[in-house]
Amino acid sequence: MKIEDIKKWFEIAKPNPTIEDACVQIGCHYEEVGEMAAVSGDAEIRSDCEDASYHYKRQNKNYLSDLELLAQDDEAKVELLDALCDQIVTAIGVAHMLGMDIEGALNEVNKSNHSKFEDGKAVLDENGKIKKGKDYFSPDLKRFI
Repeated sequence: MKIEDIKKWFEIAKPNPTIEDACVQIGCHYEEVGEMAAVSGDAEIRSDCEDASYHYKRQNKNYLSDLELLAQDDEAKVELLDALCDQIVTAIGVAHMLGMDIEGALNEVNKSNHSKFEDGKAVLDENGKIKKGKDYFSPDLKRFI
C-alpha cells in the first residue's frame, strides 16, 4: 500500500475539495483518534475527540474561520503538514510495536473504502462526509494482527 493509493481514493471521492470538506475530514480524523483512545483505555481523550469531531463535521463557523486563515498562512500549513507526517509515522510505529501488519491492513482498508463508491462515485451524507454505499464491505483486519 502506498500513500498515493489512499490519496487517489480521496481525489476520486472529492475531486475539488472545499474548506468545508477539510473541516469534515478533520472531524473524521478526530473521530478515529477518539476510537484509538477508547480502545487503549483513555475515555477522557475519547470524549474530547468526539466533541471536536462533532463540531468539525458540523462545519462550525469558528472552525471554518480558523481553517480559512490557516489556508492563507504558509508557516501554519508547514506546521500542520509536519504534524500530519508525524501522525503517520507514529501510527506506523504503534502498529510495529504491537506486531501488526500495517501495510497489509492498509491494503484491506483501501479495498473496503473503494466499496463505499457507487458507480465510481462517492456517496455523501448531508454534511459532505463519505458514507457507505450499497456494495460496502467492512475490512477484515484479523489476519493482520
